[in-house]
Amino acid sequence: MSFPPLVAEKALVYCGRHCSICHKFCGTKIELHHIDANGDDTYENCIPLCFDCHAEVKTYNPKHPKGRKYTDSELKAHRDRWYEKVEKSYGIKANPDYIELDRKVFSEIREILPSDKGSIVFLRIHDYGASFPSAIHDDLRNFMSRCIRPEFEFIDMDLEGIRTKLANSINDFLEAIALHTYSLDSRPYKSRVPKEWSYGSDEQQKEYHEAIAKLNQLKTNVYETYDEFVRLGRRKLAS
Repeated sequence: MSFPPLVAEKALVYCGRHCSICHKFCGTKIELHHIDANGDDTYENCIPLCFDCHAEVKTYNPKHPKGRKYTDSELKAHRDRWYEKVEKSYGIKANPDYIELDRKVFSEIREILPSDKGSIVFLRIHDYGASFPSAIHDDLRNFMSRCIRPEFEFIDMDLEGIRTKLANSINDFLEAIALHTYSLDSRPYKSRVPKEWSYGSDEQQKEYHEAIAKLNQLKTNVYETYDEFVRLGRRKLAS
């Protein structure tokens, strides 16, 4: 099944070619998903998704449940909320108050995550095969705690898309830190991927190297997305 051209075009316009779940800008890398797999090819049954979110929505296996499945009503709520934000965003250039509100959010994020100190600098230079201060990522956790506040969102849809992308990349990184690293017995203020894995069984050695590779990739995603966010914010808001 595929959506008729008029339905597809309307959905793409209303989402601004952003994913309705993670809000990142997709351009041509976007897919139109049937909310009800057995439903009709209608606008109401359509949700635009990026490749990653589309894969997550489609691949959940109820016979072997892991995590929480997206319900049809939840998908509609994500879509409708994003469509509303896109619609409101179109008036931003005509309303200086909107720009000022977005400047405040941008400044707050820059204060939480400065580019010249803290986690962002550390992520650029640190190899997660080595130990690290356990508190070094506190500013990332602080950022994530602010993300639950509705006023911590941008009105401009492009800025909100990249803010959400940054939040997702930080969340993925922090989850991997929690899963793969542990405090050192001799220095509890330090953490690392357990060194003993590197000379354990073949399976442990594999896990050791995969964990380090994953952490290094995820930390790169964080600071590259952060750089993208700062550049876009400066262009949009002259901040």
